[in-house]
Amino acid sequence: MANNDAELEKNQPNTSESAKKSTSSVKKITSRSAESLAVADNAPVKKPSKSKVDAPEVVVKADMPTTKTEVSAVKKEAVGTFATKDEPKIVAAAAGSASFSTEKPRNYKKVAIVGVSSALAVFVVVTAVFGVLVYKYKSDNSAVKTVSGVIQYPALRVNGDFVSYHEYLFELASIKQYYKSQTGADGKPAVDFATADGKAKLVELKKQIMTQLKTDEVTRQLIREKKIKVTDKELTTQYNTLVNSAGGKDKLKDVLAKVYGWTPDDLKRKLKFQLEKQKLTAAVVSDPKADAAAKAKAQDVLKKVNAGGDFAALAKQYSQDTTAANGGDLGFFGKGQMVKEFEDAAFALEPGETTGLVKTQYGYHIIKLIEFNDDKSQAHAAHILIKTVDFNEYLTQKIKSAKTTTYLKAS
Repeated sequence: MANNDAELEKNQPNTSESAKKSTSSVKKITSRSAESLAVADNAPVKKPSKSKVDAPEVVVKADMPTTKTEVSAVKKEAVGTFATKDEPKIVAAAAGSASFSTEKPRNYKKVAIVGVSSALAVFVVVTAVFGVLVYKYKSDNSAVKTVSGVIQYPALRVNGDFVSYHEYLFELASIKQYYKSQTGADGKPAVDFATADGKAKLVELKKQIMTQLKTDEVTRQLIREKKIKVTDKELTTQYNTLVNSAGGKDKLKDVLAKVYGWTPDDLKRKLKFQLEKQKLTAAVVSDPKADAAAKAKAQDVLKKVNAGGDFAALAKQYSQDTTAANGGDLGFFGKGQMVKEFEDAAFALEPGETTGLVKTQYGYHIIKLIEFNDDKSQAHAAHILIKTVDFNEYLTQKIKSAKTTTYLKAS
């Protein structure tokens, strides 16, 4: 579009220059017309005598106006030329004669219309050409990436909202870069997408990306519905935590580029979405009715724990966390790795002790501390979780009920 705008600007008239030329032409014509009519202020004039009038000698040229009627006609012709846009312009006038230009002024409105029409035609052609590259060939070259960032070709539509092909390309480039960065003992990438196996792997990855894009879009719609907000301070805090973990901004920047092909801004966008999802989870699981039911169930389990029941066995039977199969064992974790309520409760225990009910955004926990490391910077604990609402199940139902149109077939 930038080129089209430049073309339009190029075709616009220089109105200032045109005005200057018109003013100059007017001055020349006025001066020369005055000379031809012999009415200059310094021309000698004799007063008529009552008895006799001595008329000065006048040399009349063949093409010079001689009567008042003719002079008047010349004046009207000159004035009419300036008053009517469609008449020829007077470009020069001599004594008793005038020459005219037959060139008509530009029709600037027509030029502008033609320019805009040409720009629209170019836009339509570009859109069509790159549309073929997107939907038929699923191209991911640099030109397609650039154009798709301007022209929002849809990859799919979820509940009326479009997910762009540009976003699809971003995720595809990220996952390809990730596999490229994972090298084997021979220093070669873990997956070579040029081989038959690599191409088959890429097809599966593309399908996963489309599924993830749908999930993310449904999640964003829920975030908007629940009016979830993440402050700049919250985002900065999370980002700085990762900067410190990576060993500084430059180190983090290098890791992002090498592993995912991301910039720090890409990471911030991902972090913001992650924080929004956490707040969404908390909002969903805090439903009063679901909360009451979950609390009652957690209290029953706590009674069994306090009665001397085997913690690992009870975790396997009642816990709704993914660690249930391992008896609720979470392994070692440091401060900052768990949500604050859980962390504070766990680090306040002595080895072998259990907590009462600990409420977090995920539900109700019963925590058992197994041990600390030597400096007590790491805690080894297990837990039993009773969810108020299973967010994953909630989201899965929302995804299943979403009206979806897929424009891009993964292949």
